[in-house]
This record gives sequence, C-alpha cells and structure tokens, in this order.
Amino acid sequence: MKTFNTEFIRNVALIGHSGEGKTSLAEAMMYATQTIDRLGKVDDGTSTMDFDDEEIKRKISISLSLGYAIHRNTKINILDVPGFFDFEGEMAAALHAADSAVVVTSASGSVTVGTEKALEMCTAKRTPAFIFINAVDKENSDFKATAEAIMAKYHNVVPIELPIMEGGKMVGYVDVLGGKAYDLNGKEIAAPAALSADLENYNGKLMEMIAETDEDLMMKFFDGEKFTEEEIQKGLHAAIADDIFIPLMAGNALTSKGVKRLMDNLVDLMPHPGRAHKPHAIVGGEEKEIAVDASAPFSAQVFKSIVDPYVGKLLIFKVNQGKLSSGDQVFNTSVGKPEKMGALYVLKGKKQEPVDGLMAGDIGAVAKLVYSNTNDTLAAPDNKLEYEKIDFPAPVISYAVKAVKDEEKAIQGLIKMQEEDATFKVEKNIETGDVLISGLGEAQLDIMCKRVKAKLGIDISWQEPRVAYRETIRKSSRKEGKHKKQSGGAGQYGDVWIKFEPGAEDGEFEFVDAVVGGAVPRQFIPAVEKGLREAIKHGVLAGYPLVNLKATLDDGKYHPVDSKEIAFITAAKLAYDAGIADASPCFLEPIMEAHITVPDDYLGDILGDMNKRRGRILGTDMANGKQIITVEVPQAEMFRYATDLRSMTQGRGKFDMHLVRYEEVPSNYNDKIIADAKKREEEAAKK
Repeated sequence: MKTFNTEFIRNVALIGHSGEGKTSLAEAMMYATQTIDRLGKVDDGTSTMDFDDEEIKRKISISLSLGYAIHRNTKINILDVPGFFDFEGEMAAALHAADSAVVVTSASGSVTVGTEKALEMCTAKRTPAFIFINAVDKENSDFKATAEAIMAKYHNVVPIELPIMEGGKMVGYVDVLGGKAYDLNGKEIAAPAALSADLENYNGKLMEMIAETDEDLMMKFFDGEKFTEEEIQKGLHAAIADDIFIPLMAGNALTSKGVKRLMDNLVDLMPHPGRAHKPHAIVGGEEKEIAVDASAPFSAQVFKSIVDPYVGKLLIFKVNQGKLSSGDQVFNTSVGKPEKMGALYVLKGKKQEPVDGLMAGDIGAVAKLVYSNTNDTLAAPDNKLEYEKIDFPAPVISYAVKAVKDEEKAIQGLIKMQEEDATFKVEKNIETGDVLISGLGEAQLDIMCKRVKAKLGIDISWQEPRVAYRETIRKSSRKEGKHKKQSGGAGQYGDVWIKFEPGAEDGEFEFVDAVVGGAVPRQFIPAVEKGLREAIKHGVLAGYPLVNLKATLDDGKYHPVDSKEIAFITAAKLAYDAGIADASPCFLEPIMEAHITVPDDYLGDILGDMNKRRGRILGTDMANGKQIITVEVPQAEMFRYATDLRSMTQGRGKFDMHLVRYEEVPSNYNDKIIADAKKREEEAAKK
C-alpha cells in the first residue's frame, strides 16, 4: 500500500448505540471500496471487524477494531467502536485518535440512549460529528421522525441529504444544498414534491449556519444574496470545525445504500488530521497544542493494545508528527526507554497488512515493542514531548475471583487482559485477601473471564467481594492475660494486666507502658506490644482488623527462669481476647461519597433508591442539563449499583465514588456480617 499524505487521510470513529449497525457500516464501506472482497454479516459471524470468539457468539462488538477504505484517493481509517455501555473505554480511546465521528443510529423514530451519549462525548471532546440514520429500508422505520427527534434535542443538527422513499424502500436522495435529486447510482432524477417544504426549511437552516461562520457571509445572508459554491464549502467546514453544525443523512448499511455518499461527505466535509483539533502534549514542562505536521520530527501515541496469540502484543498508534518507517529507532518518552520499530502494519479487523511507512495523521500498528503500552508516547530521540493521556472511565463495579484450580495462572491471565482494556483492573485487597476484578459492568467482567478460559482453559467465576469491615471498641476494660506452660524441662511464664480503651492517638493503635516497680521486666515489654500488634489484625467478632485501640500495660508478673519473650507475646494475646470481648466491640464499615449524574427525569427515583441503601443525600447540583447528586452511602450497599443505575435510567446515568471514612454499623446488621464471615471461613477450610 502506498503512503498517504496527511491531507488525504480521514480518521473516523463509528459510534452509537449497540446493535444500530456500526460494524455493518464499516463492512459496507470496506466492501464498496474493494478493501475486502466479500460483504460479511454480523449475524452470520462473518464480519471483518467482529472477529473475537465472544463477539461472534454474542453478535456484538466488544473491542475497538480498525479497518480502512480508500475512496477518491483518500484513505478513510475506520475505527469501529462497541456500543455496549460496558465498553465505554473503547469509545474514549477511539475519539482520542479519531479526527471525526459518525454517529450511527437506526430509523426508530426516537433518539436512542447510545446516540445521546455519543453526541455528548463528541461535544465534550470537540470531535466533529456526522449522523448516519441507518436501516431506513427496514420495516416500520421512520427517517423523518428520527431526524426530527434528534433535531429537537440537538439544534445544531441539520440534514444535508433526504432519502427518497418508495414502498418503504430508499430509491434515491435529495441534496439539501443544491436541491437536486439523484437515484442510488448517482443519476439525476426529479425531486419529489412531497419533500419540497423540508428542503426549503433545511436549506434555510444550513445557509444560516454558514452565515454565522463569517461576518461578510452574515451581511450577504441578511442582504438576501446567494452564497457561491466556494463560500458554501468553506462555511460548512468552518461550522463543523467550530462544533456548531452536525450534518445528517440516511442509508442502509446492510444493502450498502447511501454508503458511497457517506464516504463522499466524509472526504468533502470532515477534517483531515492537519485541520482537526490539535492534540495536547507536555513539552518542556508546559502543556502545548501540537500541530499534526509531516515535516516535524516524528511523534506518535499508542491508543490501543491487542494481545495477539501469534505475534504477541500489538500496539495501535496514531502518528501525529513526521514520518515513521520500519526499523526506525524511537524513544518512549512516557517511560524513558528506547524502542526499535519492527514491521509496521495497517489493520483490517484481525488481518495485519505490512506497510513501509506511515505519515503524520495516519494510524498503524506494531508488534514486539519491549516497554510500550496504551497511552505511551513514541517520538524521535530528540523530540522531547509526551502526549496527554486518554481519559479512560474509572471502574465502577468489582467482584472477587472465586478460588480456581490454578489461581496463579488465572490471575496472570486476567492481568494480561488489562493490557487490552484500560478500564479493566485486577488487584488484591490487602485487608480482605480477595482478588478483585473491576470494570464498567458485569458483561465486561464476564467476557474477560471467558477470554482467559479460551486462552488458558481455566474456568473463572466470581462472587460479591467481602466488605473491608473493621472492628473497634466503645468502652474500656482491664483484663489479665496469663500464660503458664510446664513441659518437663524449661517452662513458659508471662502474666500481664492491660487496660483497653478507644482513642488511639493515630486512630489505629497506641501502646502505653505504665509498668512501675519492675512488675514486667523491661526486656519483655516490647514482646507485649508485639503480641498486641499481631492480635489487632483479627477482631473478636468476625476476624476483621481492630482499629482505634489504646492499650495500657500497667501490671504483671514474671518468673526468673521460665519467663521468655514468647510467653509475654502469648499473655498479651490472651488479655486482648478477654479485654476486647468485654469492651463493647462493634463493626465499622466503609462509607463512600458518590457523585451520581442523571437526567432530571430520574432524580426522584435515584433519591428514593439511595434512601433504601442507607444513603445520606448531601446535595444536588445541575451541570450540562443534568442533575448531579452527592451522597454518602455504605460500600456494602453499592456493589451492584452500576448495573442497578443503568437499569433505573435506561443507561443514561453514571457515577463515581471514593472512600471518605469508616462509621459504626447499625447493630441489626451484626449477625449477618458474622454469619457471612463464618461461612467464608468454612468454605476456605474445605479447599
């Protein structure tokens, strides 16, 4: 394949709701330009972009995949993005690399949640967007109702083409700007009279948007003068670049209707990398915008990693500056390590096609780099910059991995999955001992475990994780701990009196030596503290760590021959067991501060649900037309909240949370916590 210059490249992310036809559109674009020689189908498991076993089985995209279509001497890099909400991180990666996006939505007569989220993300990232209303030939489809629903919600959306429908089938289109009609082969036909009112309306809106991009055009518009073709094109580009115009058109990906026209519009209207919004990087300690420029020294950013069973880790990157060739020596400025570029590829689903080089603005892949990962910057050795990291959404749901046959191997397999999906995390909770897998949803976690099974043959299941409860005491007690052991020869003897009370200076543990008169010899006092520090790792109620304990050693006895360090360690533990049990022990639970963002319509449902979860509402605020609820809620009530919130809001809600403190658990929950701890101990003993 030849090397494409920056102005002849379009990097386009296909985004939107799951099941709306993004992968089918990618397939149709590649087939129409003979990039692939057969038109695969998602439902048949034959599409180029959905090649993972889980994708084929579930008939949904679960990973960002790449392809390309060469149309009118322009290379359109296609980033096919999963629409399922569990894989929102893939959209973040795609929009970081893409210079524009096509929001694909079906002609259902309404605005889908996925369309809302896609357009909101494009707005937030200032990514020029295009809307493709798909499946207009499908039974009960309604292009006009869909377009009007979208325009009612997003006032910067205007159709640039209207489909001509006959008998429920698309037979042509009308160009809103020129007013001319064409059949699907591009032959001019008569424009249907039924569309004349819409044409006039939308043409007027387009001209007004064009006028808003330039003062001279605005004067011309008010004077009733017509714009030239050059002024129209320039105005459209400016309106799209300034995020004040989102073009809309129709088609059917499965039958390839409107697909070539879409590619025409992508080439004509969407920005090439040099004209798109500039990436940000840290240069010399300062944040700067970096122009995508082929004449500058090389730099690129990795935005996706794929663990390929045959070639190892494949890194997908976008070249922002200069030119890259196979064999080039580069420097990973993110980790401070040199790398040598091996064979370069462009991707077509799972197929890797070798290329000699890539110019600024292009997207490619490389295997077998030693130090590099997603988000890293690769640059010429003398080009000292580091690109702004992709802002991946943080995990919001966690489960504990159940013990499996080969736990170490399974965990290593899961850790490998982190390289493919930056929103998936594996970590061990030090307090509970659980190995936690975390992500954006249950489907994501299930798929990651299935992938490990496919690669390693290990079944992985999970359960709700243990809450990292703690124990403490509410009153004081003073108890004796005596350890006396005689077994023929030398014995063991240690006797201590210890006062236990709440109120450690550091909030964890405080030991006070108040012994007088040598009741406990100086050399054994550290042993008493050591015994207590070991003891507080396990509370007396359910074995959770005990905190906020002040322990004062004030008396004791010893034996000149039998007293040893181990004896006083054991005596301290005996005093601890008796003293804590008599000091009104209780559980503490982690309290999280959550920020829940939902449309206004769902506010009442969320508030009511939080009350059921023992949540305390701290306040509500408005931002970007949505309610942001701040609430404190016990962690124990939030393990399935990601799934529940999605259900309550039809996918429109999101949240984040963090630990703020520990609070005493209401006493009516104690029996359940103790029973759960006992059950887990019994299960662990069986294994």
